Amino acid sequence: MSSRAGLPAIRRPPCRSCGGCSGQSTSASWRSIAGSLTCPTTRSRPGPSASARRRAERVLPPIRPDSAEPGREDWFAEPAYAGCQQRYRVLQRLHAQTTPWQSLEVLELEGPGRALILGGTLQTSVNEEFTYHEQLVHIPMFAHANPHRVLIVGGGDGGALRHVLLHQGVDRALEVEIDQTVVEVSLRFLPEISGGAYSDPRAELKIQDGAQFLAETSERFDVILIDSTDPVGPAAALTSDEFLRNAHRGLAPGGLIAMQSGSPISQPREWLSTVRAFKREFRIVKPYLGYVPIYPAMLWSWVVGSDEVDPTSFDEVSVRSRLDGLGTELRIYNPGLHRAAFALPNFVQALLKLIDRDEAPTAAHLRAAGHPLPGVLA
Repeated sequence: MSSRAGLPAIRRPPCRSCGGCSGQSTSASWRSIAGSLTCPTTRSRPGPSASARRRAERVLPPIRPDSAEPGREDWFAEPAYAGCQQRYRVLQRLHAQTTPWQSLEVLELEGPGRALILGGTLQTSVNEEFTYHEQLVHIPMFAHANPHRVLIVGGGDGGALRHVLLHQGVDRALEVEIDQTVVEVSLRFLPEISGGAYSDPRAELKIQDGAQFLAETSERFDVILIDSTDPVGPAAALTSDEFLRNAHRGLAPGGLIAMQSGSPISQPREWLSTVRAFKREFRIVKPYLGYVPIYPAMLWSWVVGSDEVDPTSFDEVSVRSRLDGLGTELRIYNPGLHRAAFALPNFVQALLKLIDRDEAPTAAHLRAAGHPLPGVLA
């Protein structure tokens, strides 16, 4: 079943980049996709050919649980990594397709509920999204004294946008997402995650490569949030030095940037590489931790970069006043958790001492740091 079914087309002017596309968007659920300087299929790097896009956009028929072998349960599992694999019982397979950028599925899972799978990995779910989005969004947002303009790179499920818009001082929240299908499918199958955020007059969506957007924009933002998948495929450019330089340039004075950085348990090398990249660009760099039960190893991480703002130092009285103004009860974030998130275990602190090394840590380095899985990660 097509993710575009039943969504009215919105006609836009001919693309100013390629001049030949129809300029149609298939969603009326967000305010606009105006102002993009490039067509959604024109990227800063070579994109898929027209024939490849036609093949990619065909929707794969859902695999129903009752089509499995008799007596066998249907399970979803990400590819095994570092000797570990999490599995969830599939109650229903709702949707599957390959977009021009990645494979996409929507599954009803026992426990997490309705879930979005991109590239074979579990990204978010209706029951668990808050464990990730609250920590990505509210720690940098409350670290800033008064954020008005916020940029979200990625975040096509709309969860980060929803949480940003809880802050009444925000005048503009711009989401730049490379894969329009992620937005459309999320609105259709997981509307609870965005919670009407795309209809907020302060919100705007651009379907564009986030790296390209930051390279070209003259806008300045108080907070930039990188809500991406792991740094492979369409998200690979989002951890490059060039991208972080452009993001740095996109910050207003006193601004902060935050992004997810994987798990220091199951992905210590990737985690260290991301923190190292931030340290090359920003004067103040603070990694922080939290628990995301649907992600491998459950212990997850984010990193904040700024030239002026230390996110570990904030006015608790002001934060509590702003929390009262959100108009909703957050399920994770509070000032105590904000401080605690930056308290790193000893083995993580030991890994940080390797930050000046150019090469990735070996199993011996991990073992010396007291990492819990050095043999598995060899």
